[in-house]
Amino acid sequence: MHSKQAIFLIFTLTFSSVVQAESLFVFLPTQVRAKVMQQQISQICPELEVTVFGRGKDFRRQIKNTPPSAVLSLMPIIERLGSFDPVLKGAKNGQTREKYVIVSVGRPLTMQDIAQKKIGVVDLLGRKPMGEFIAGIFPVAVKLKRVTKTEDLLPLLTFGSVEAVLVSESHFLQLKAKSNLNLVASSSNLTMSLVNLALSGANAKEKLLRCVSRFDDKINSTLGVDQWLAMSK
Repeated sequence: MHSKQAIFLIFTLTFSSVVQAESLFVFLPTQVRAKVMQQQISQICPELEVTVFGRGKDFRRQIKNTPPSAVLSLMPIIERLGSFDPVLKGAKNGQTREKYVIVSVGRPLTMQDIAQKKIGVVDLLGRKPMGEFIAGIFPVAVKLKRVTKTEDLLPLLTFGSVEAVLVSESHFLQLKAKSNLNLVASSSNLTMSLVNLALSGANAKEKLLRCVSRFDDKINSTLGVDQWLAMSK
């Protein structure tokens, strides 16, 4: 009888530890494959279950099915989730926000140039929410061509599928370095915070903060930051 109780207790404790394991979901546009980044972060933070997503719809579906302890993502994505509290914000060269630009081929475009034209964007929020987000930024109506990854934007320009694409200034430089096209950038009204760490509760806060504090230069560079700052309350 005692042996059965002991086995049951061991099974219960083991199952409980699996259920309660802290998890981190990562989703933001980068030039590094999701599996590669997942391996890198998992090696530095073996105490966490780390999942990096390359597609927004996979991220959103998994959030609903198995909500994680924390997410690393951009603020519009975190705000859309509604149940995560930001605790850390990434910074680069002392700045926590980045400008976004309208990238076209050959000549810079004004807002009137792109009215009712197709604009390529990485789908961060889903079809309807992404449309609402862009409508709140642009003073003119545009048609969106959504893609899953940043690298999918360049072919849109190469084959003339869109009039322009909307990217961060850092991603514009990356696109320009990869392409023989004469890519030029025009200002937009959008600035966005860099990557943020947000928690679903306070239970795993210290463990997750320690994880991010161990990120090396390689991971931080992939995430587009060189420093992590505490969010002001």
